Amino acid sequence: MDAVTQVALIGVAGTAVAGSAGMVGAVRAAGVSARGQAALEDSKLRRAAYSSCATSLIVRRDAVCALMEAMRSNSIGPDAARAELARAQTMRADVMRTIGAVVVEGPAWLADAAESAARHLDVWLDGLAYWIGEDLPDRMRDREQWDNRQADRLLSEQAIERFARGCRLIVHPGQDPRPPRWFPYVGLPGFVRRRRLSRM
Repeated sequence: MDAVTQVALIGVAGTAVAGSAGMVGAVRAAGVSARGQAALEDSKLRRAAYSSCATSLIVRRDAVCALMEAMRSNSIGPDAARAELARAQTMRADVMRTIGAVVVEGPAWLADAAESAARHLDVWLDGLAYWIGEDLPDRMRDREQWDNRQADRLLSEQAIERFARGCRLIVHPGQDPRPPRWFPYVGLPGFVRRRRLSRM
């Protein structure tokens, strides 16, 4: 084999090696790009699940709050109150459906926060349902009768805020994703408050 042929073969081999290396690099780059795209899609799905759950909790909270204020101000009759109660109770299905998506997406502590918020809303609404079942009696007008419902409202709003804050911590990178800890204690008579403790 003469020198010219050897040089030609070496050139061909070098070209083949370079081409193979380029293909490997392209495949790796495509893999990285695919993983990045998959991560982006997962992030979008998680954000959508969190947003839907927070929205359903807030919408139900607003409905329960409007019903309570109408009852306290004596601006709603028994029949209308029953209709509004039924509407708020129907919203529970939407809340539980969106919580299911959060349970799937995780993390577990955030799903627990969503379920806690839903339970507080149920307790709050059950308290109003009692008076509606009694056809809004006159004794309901006493201010002291509303202390427990005010406490239910406070706990519901704090539970929803805890869930929403947890969502923000997760969807915004760089922030501490651990849940804040809350401890209930009694302040003024009939008024439940919560104190924030250290992180878990």
